Amino acid sequence: MRKLFLFLLLTTIFAHKAVAEYNDHRGHNVDSLETVMARWTAKDLADAGEEELMHVAGDLDELMNGFNQTNGVKSEYYARILLDMSKRFGWLSKQQAAAKNIGQHFWAKEKYDSAAFYYGIAMQAVESMSSSSEDSGHEYTQENIDDALSQMYGTLGNLYSMMDSISVAMDYYEKAGELFRKYDWHNSCSVLYYNMGETMRMDGQLHPAEKYYLESLDYSLLAADSLAIATAYKGLGSLYLDMHKTSKAMRYLNEANLYFADHEDEELQYRMESLDYTSQVLALQKKRMGMIMVLLALSLALMAVSSLVLRKLRDTRQTLADTTREKEEITEVLENTVESMASSARSVDIHLKPREKEVLDLLAKGYTNAQIAEAMCLSPETIKWYKKKLFAMFDASNSAELVKIVNDQGII
Repeated sequence: MRKLFLFLLLTTIFAHKAVAEYNDHRGHNVDSLETVMARWTAKDLADAGEEELMHVAGDLDELMNGFNQTNGVKSEYYARILLDMSKRFGWLSKQQAAAKNIGQHFWAKEKYDSAAFYYGIAMQAVESMSSSSEDSGHEYTQENIDDALSQMYGTLGNLYSMMDSISVAMDYYEKAGELFRKYDWHNSCSVLYYNMGETMRMDGQLHPAEKYYLESLDYSLLAADSLAIATAYKGLGSLYLDMHKTSKAMRYLNEANLYFADHEDEELQYRMESLDYTSQVLALQKKRMGMIMVLLALSLALMAVSSLVLRKLRDTRQTLADTTREKEEITEVLENTVESMASSARSVDIHLKPREKEVLDLLAKGYTNAQIAEAMCLSPETIKWYKKKLFAMFDASNSAELVKIVNDQGII
């Protein structure tokens, strides 16, 4: 695709004046013109004067360009005749055009060394224009020279781009751009910067590519060229697709598709490219949406599991706290009991605590556990515990026995 694109550029981009003046003979006039040219024999050409040969050179130029995309063999054939004739008479502009055309055909066949050889001949012809005042009666102006130079800079840029010498290619493109800007050739600038964007994008340098695509769009808007505008949109769409910026890619591709849909017969290739990029963007967006849904589901599941784990941890902490508190209470009771029993064993005198004595007093009065609990503002369980403690202290088996013992000992 890249090779095809650059080949088309070779025939359109770097010929500001030639594109405007070129008369397309494909399909009708070119055939009749070829018939006329066939009448010229080698002897006729050798005997003809320079002025007459100038008309022949014009016909050869038209045949060379007319067959350029429809019949490469014929185009190169007429270009070689024109090159020999222009060398003979020093027609520099024709020499440049013919040599460049031959180089194009070698370039298309990926014979880059041969292409570079003929491009070199074309460049020499252009450089010689500066020291030549006229060519077959045509005076060279600086604009003529700059126009020819811009063609060659762009052509050499395309050549080195295909040879993967990207830095060299970009240097030539920049030189062509300087000349285009000098004369405000906005349309040529638009196509040039689009080509530079394509070169950078295909080389994986996406941020420089973005800069060139945007410049292409700016110049196409200045030129008010709807095709160039749509092409710049297509380039930006493909770039943002590579950058995975699908929203921006879709916005530019939609703009491009609107134009190409209305010019399908003229721009079928570009329309197919634009639709292909659009399909890729939609596929990427669908894939992303699927990934988002999966991540969302995983996030919800993780939140649910986390909630359960946190609840379990809270319950476990509460259970541990309750267990710890119960253990502390039991430990305290046991310690007090052991201490009391030890004291009882060491001495006959039993020292009752105020609450213990209060329980004994109420037991002696015949209070039940519930009544004692109510009187002392304690729970019945606590009263039971106190009674068990007192039973142990006085070695009694029931309340009556306990009351009798303490009465005997004069404790109450």
